[in-house]
Amino acid sequence: MMHTLCKTLLLIAAIGCASAAVSSYDRQAKAFIDLSSERYFKLYDQIANETYSANNEEDFEALFSKLTNVKRIAEELVGISREASGFNLTRVRSAELRAALQELRTVGDLFVLGEEYFSSVQMNLASLQKMSTDKDIDPYLNGAKMPNEDDSPLAYYPDIQKIVQRSSDVDELKYYWETWRDKNQIWASVNFYTIVQSYQKAAQILEIPVHQLWYRYDSQEMLQQMEHAMVELKPAYKQLHAFVRDELHKKYGGDVVNPNGPIPDHLFQQVVEQAWEAGSIIESYFPRKDLPQYDDFVKQLSAKALINESESFYTSLGFDALSADFHKNQLKDPNEERPDDDCRPALFDLTPHVYMMYCEKVSFRKLMQYHAHMARVYYAEQKKRLPSYFFKAYNLEYPVGEAVVLSASSPTHLTNRGLAKGVQFTENSLQNRLFRMAIHNVLNIPLYYVHTKVMHDLLNGTVDMDTVNKHYWKLLEQHAGIEPPTDRTEGAIDFPYKFYVNIEQNFQTKKFISEILGYQLYRALCQKSNHHGQLHNCDFYGNFVVGNSLKSMMSLGSTKPWKQVLAKVLPKNSGLSSLALLEYYQPIVDWLKTHNAQTKVKIGWNATTKKIV
Repeated sequence: MMHTLCKTLLLIAAIGCASAAVSSYDRQAKAFIDLSSERYFKLYDQIANETYSANNEEDFEALFSKLTNVKRIAEELVGISREASGFNLTRVRSAELRAALQELRTVGDLFVLGEEYFSSVQMNLASLQKMSTDKDIDPYLNGAKMPNEDDSPLAYYPDIQKIVQRSSDVDELKYYWETWRDKNQIWASVNFYTIVQSYQKAAQILEIPVHQLWYRYDSQEMLQQMEHAMVELKPAYKQLHAFVRDELHKKYGGDVVNPNGPIPDHLFQQVVEQAWEAGSIIESYFPRKDLPQYDDFVKQLSAKALINESESFYTSLGFDALSADFHKNQLKDPNEERPDDDCRPALFDLTPHVYMMYCEKVSFRKLMQYHAHMARVYYAEQKKRLPSYFFKAYNLEYPVGEAVVLSASSPTHLTNRGLAKGVQFTENSLQNRLFRMAIHNVLNIPLYYVHTKVMHDLLNGTVDMDTVNKHYWKLLEQHAGIEPPTDRTEGAIDFPYKFYVNIEQNFQTKKFISEILGYQLYRALCQKSNHHGQLHNCDFYGNFVVGNSLKSMMSLGSTKPWKQVLAKVLPKNSGLSSLALLEYYQPIVDWLKTHNAQTKVKIGWNATTKKIV
């Protein structure tokens, strides 16, 4: 990339005296850009080091010292933003240099808010995260349904979530849905709106559109792409929605579930959370006992062995093994004092020097999470020679991880790797697995879209906090066929806890892109590996053609527009499309169409009768 830039500058110099002044300004801009790019990487590496080296045993003085260091580093990042803003883009001739300056204008991020960020915004973000993990919800019926009738307060995650995964008591599910939201109504509205205002204020200081700060790319185009994918998905989604609603209606009756209306949200969440449980709504059609216990595949492995297994997938594609330094100094050990804690792996990949924290818990789900996270580690490795202003990669790390997970979780892969020892995957068990995946994945996609749309509309002022809840339910009804369990009162804020998790990282949009584009990449990579047969059982493990294709895309970072970057894997790429996902789940869609026609259920939904102020 720098070689190309040198050629460009030489060409400009050869034009002659008429452009001498412009060329001088470009050289001045380039000198600043080169220095700032190196500083950006060093400064964020320092922040990551301070953050990832923190531990529970440190005293207040040590933690305060780390915070002081982060504040100093943040001021330097803000300085880069301000200096970049001082350049007159109309005087910069090189398109690459203009793009670099525009990117460097944003590196101050929310740090431009100064002390307000550390004293207020950080606390607001922490409060939103803690809403799901604070143990402040009294158990249903004073603990009568808890083991040993324990009446200790519960957190939504993981306590109530685990209850939702096993409970068939509609009153219990409704109680937790309402109680958690009522408990957090004030916290949610105050802290969340402060975050929205913070982004608006920071964008104003940086003199950039607020959506550019939030999304990190052309938000309007991406939202249009997401809408296109939703239109393609809608017919199949309606078939799955109709089946789910009918099963819930049979289970709970017309007083709870209108056979022609939207699905009450507490029951919708029950269906999603119970997708892989024995009591799911497809139990009478595809029993859970006919599937293996996936956790048994990894029960003999350590947490570190799960990391190594996920790394081996990438090395099988021709990627280099991760360095000894990464394993020793950048891979943080879990909290061994809480081996049963269902923690979430964490990753820092804003620079080529990636830090990763993993969990002591061993499960099949954790193994798949590591396969997804390794995509981000290897993506950073492939683009490590790029300057900071081209290092971001349109969040394509996430769909690459999703494509790898689809391959690594396939029965073919599990059998060939010797993880599914003695397991026979019959046609019926393949259908069983696919149906459960569809419930867990497809039902969530409209929610990711709605959450993205809500945040987008709040940022641009289309709605405010007084009207956002009504807007939220309108979007949920329109795109997902979901309604609240009860009438909603004035001032209610009904976002689920997942909406707030990693909100500053725009996680819901990343999840949508990951799901839709992940299947597109998966299908393309399966085609490159000459896969024959049904798409949902393809495994491209060990294929160097696939690896080379991924490397060629990863190494580009954001040096080209996102569609051109994707063209390295998707030659005929026209943007986000649900067609690959629909091909993956086609056997289930066909089954649903036949079943729904036989049961004569309504496809689609009438308007909700619930009152939402």
